[in-house]
Amino acid sequence: MPADRVRQRRGLAPLALRLVILTLALFFFGLAIRRAGLELSRSEVPLDWKSVRWSYWVLSVVFGALALMPPCLAWQAILRDFGQSVHWANSMYAYFLGHFGKYVPGKAMAVLLRVGELHRHGVMVRPAIVSVFIETLTCIAAGAILGAVLIQWIAVPRWLQLSALAGIPWALLVLWPRPFRWIVGRIARSRIGSMPASVVQAIDARLMGRTVAWSLLGWLLQGTSLWFVLQSLGGLHSESAIGSAMGSVIGLGGWHTWLVCIASMSLGALAGFLSMLPGGALARELASIWILLSIVPEPIALIATVVVRITSIIAELSMIALSKWIQYRHGV
Repeated sequence: MPADRVRQRRGLAPLALRLVILTLALFFFGLAIRRAGLELSRSEVPLDWKSVRWSYWVLSVVFGALALMPPCLAWQAILRDFGQSVHWANSMYAYFLGHFGKYVPGKAMAVLLRVGELHRHGVMVRPAIVSVFIETLTCIAAGAILGAVLIQWIAVPRWLQLSALAGIPWALLVLWPRPFRWIVGRIARSRIGSMPASVVQAIDARLMGRTVAWSLLGWLLQGTSLWFVLQSLGGLHSESAIGSAMGSVIGLGGWHTWLVCIASMSLGALAGFLSMLPGGALARELASIWILLSIVPEPIALIATVVVRITSIIAELSMIALSKWIQYRHGV
């Protein structure tokens, strides 16, 4: 009987740990939602919900959800290259569940949630951790380069353009497979980081190039989500100057506005990632606002960045629910 109790306690320990981690993530996630609501209520331009073009806002949520799929597919491909066999429904749920973790200070919780969920399905912990870092860093670096190039054709302060250009060599270094392979190789040979040699060998130009391509598609869709947010706010006419400016944005509705939105999302995400703050709070918004100011007044830029954050949260929740339903339907 004592032995049975010991085994029962050992079985409950991982479950308890997962519940603690998920509860902590949900707590900070709730704080992020509350902060977004407070920022929206303090805006200089009160948001008249009757003036919101809801059809455009719904499209922003749809494209925000679609934007999460390319990096998910990139990560699944990395896992396959590392020789880790896991049902695609399980890895899909693990990926979206991990989005909760980015709202916790330090962002380590995102890795714990994603890797912990995969480990339940037999995936080795160390290769899974390496796959998360490669996908995340590649996605951020690809977005940094894309945003740095686009911002050269956007009317922002010159120092911001030069700063973005200065970051390109560092981003390219992240995308170069040799440094990744060297670092992972050193870790793989250590006692703590021991992992199959196939993991190191899989990190090549093909893997990095494919991950970059998926990441760029994700950023294009993220920018499209913000573009639809701006369109949804086109009915705000509380001030004549703002109404005129928003009218011009809706009238443009073309390449330049779309490219500004892409740069705003990609460079905003870079700033949020580097800040290490929960969900990239403040840093993400400041960078996004600076870029949006090239096409809209400051009050609208602030509202748009807050609304697109709420849109992203809803999109993430939707994909978590969808992936969990798919997982249930496949019985895995």
